Amino acid sequence: MRVPPLPLRALGRRRASAAALLGALAAGCAKEQEATVQLEVVFPSTAMAIASDDVKLIVYDDPEPGGCQRIYLKHITNQTDLPPVVLEPPSIPICDLAFGRPAPLVLPLGRHSILAIASRGADDLLVGCSDVAVSAEGGVAVVTLALPGATPVPPPTTCASLRDSCEDRCP
Repeated sequence: MRVPPLPLRALGRRRASAAALLGALAAGCAKEQEATVQLEVVFPSTAMAIASDDVKLIVYDDPEPGGCQRIYLKHITNQTDLPPVVLEPPSIPICDLAFGRPAPLVLPLGRHSILAIASRGADDLLVGCSDVAVSAEGGVAVVTLALPGATPVPPPTTCASLRDSCEDRCP
């Protein structure tokens, strides 16, 4: 039994459908190559958190072990030969951190280094870095901030928490 050939119009539609299906599959695969990572920023004290204006994040593609140590040292010594940047979202206001409002990071799967810089005015106040391995499940990345050198320590505060400071509830 012979199957009659398809008219050209039908062939064009089938090709377009196949192309659309391949495009959808490729888009689905691309999305599977990313994961959502929630960020936790740890300050050395409430006073240091209150003294900060915002936190800037820079995510570097750095699959080598010990990447954060190199990135941290290069950052605080103003060196520019850093690994490629994967993501650099807008700075997060300190009170958004206090209220848990920062959006999660959407990162490609693999090993990355997350540099966090808490600033006061135009100056870096605190700096921290965390090496993370991003898997399809996503997860949480914790970055602990510390004084990068001879930064002046802010005066003591009467606030019990950063949230109290953001809500103007300190005596």
